[in-house]
Amino acid sequence: MTTHDTRIRFTLDNRQFTTIDGDQEAASLLRLAGRDPSHFDLARVDDEGDETFFRDSDIVRIHPGDTFVSRPVLPFTIDGMGYTTHDEDQEVAALLQLAGVDPNKHYLARVGEATHLNPAELVTIHAGDEFVTVRHASPVA
Repeated sequence: MTTHDTRIRFTLDNRQFTTIDGDQEAASLLRLAGRDPSHFDLARVDDEGDETFFRDSDIVRIHPGDTFVSRPVLPFTIDGMGYTTHDEDQEVAALLQLAGVDPNKHYLARVGEATHLNPAELVTIHAGDEFVTVRHASPVA
């Protein structure tokens, strides 16, 4: 009788792992990598380098040679409204649009900083950042 090798080798955060369970919850894979699922999300990386994210409760089919990464979940607010992202550097104009305001008529400011961010700039988002939108000067009647 020949034994069939049921081990599946895959990469997670540039570390090699082996499993015999070809379908696992995303949260389990994050814990395998030493990541807290409440602070990280799991993504499969395709051949072009594009990342497809999973919710913690999603069942992930693992294939030999798969590559996964964990990405920190970065919560932030704009005008008190909560958002999350995995991409720490974003265009200010895109964040203004996310907040539902016109980037041509508004600036974005980080709470606690004395200056505003120009819509043409990139901003680095840190977990817990608070931003407010500021309307450009407008004439008064």
